[in-house]
Amino acid sequence: MKRIVAASVVFFSVAFSQDTSVITHRSVDVNGHRVANGPDVVLAKSPDSSATTEILQSVNGRVVPLEKREEHVLRDDASGRLVETLIRTYDQAGNPSQPVKQAVEEQKNPDGSSHIQTTNYRADLNGKMQLLDKSITEVRKSGSSETSETLLQRPSVNGSLETVEKHTTVTSKQAGGSYQQESITYQKDGSGNFTLSVKQQVDHTQEGGVTTENAARYEVIGGRLQLHSQTVSKVVTRPDGSKEAEVSLFAPNTLGTVETGGTQKLKLREQQIIEKRPGPDGSVVETLSVRRPSLTDQTVVGPLKQISETICRGKCGN
Repeated sequence: MKRIVAASVVFFSVAFSQDTSVITHRSVDVNGHRVANGPDVVLAKSPDSSATTEILQSVNGRVVPLEKREEHVLRDDASGRLVETLIRTYDQAGNPSQPVKQAVEEQKNPDGSSHIQTTNYRADLNGKMQLLDKSITEVRKSGSSETSETLLQRPSVNGSLETVEKHTTVTSKQAGGSYQQESITYQKDGSGNFTLSVKQQVDHTQEGGVTTENAARYEVIGGRLQLHSQTVSKVVTRPDGSKEAEVSLFAPNTLGTVETGGTQKLKLREQQIIEKRPGPDGSVVETLSVRRPSLTDQTVVGPLKQISETICRGKCGN
């Protein structure tokens, strides 16, 4: 894949030229050489709008979009916020598919609670927007605790909206940015009853420039709620603005292996080292390196190998 030159994609963001960033993604081939394979991203912002375009060089050498998201803030005041996002996807030749529109409306209440409605539409062959789904979230606050309850609704065969999923999240905030969070998801079964499907627990600790997080995901397997996966991460922020994250992913089986039988103890599936550092020209460089267990001996972890590099130029922010 040939390298995409940032200047060749500026035309995607002419209408949003106030704050523009170009993000170039490169992977490493089997010989350890860096190659640019994208997709690259152009992000442009204005005070009340933003446009994000994923781009790639096609087989005939043309730069074509893969996806474009245009976000417009229609209202943002003390009573709430209304944001509309138009999403367009493209095939390998750059031809667009039917667009998807998302509307997110938040209503804020004097007691700190809020009501959030998210509605997704997709255009049909005639260009008319058809409802895909709608979610309604109620957020309540009590002291340092915050509870959100979400109902996901989809059109039924008779055209009326039917609730197909329920989601509850309770977050207990602590001093310094630390928090504990528990999320439970219920899905409707074939009998029309809501049953427990997924449970997630997050323990997030912030202390100085070090952030640690332990996230566990439980799923119902064979009628029982069992630990399905776990992610343990540690992020260190240095005085110069650079960051280093160590992320360990645990699962019932490692890459390239399949476990059978009853309950399995989680094994290290992959360890990621993510480094983000500011460049001398105002750019931000992020590298991703991984180490994985050996296929022949899962107790032995292989050497650390860099697999990608992402460079952001322009208004990169955080």
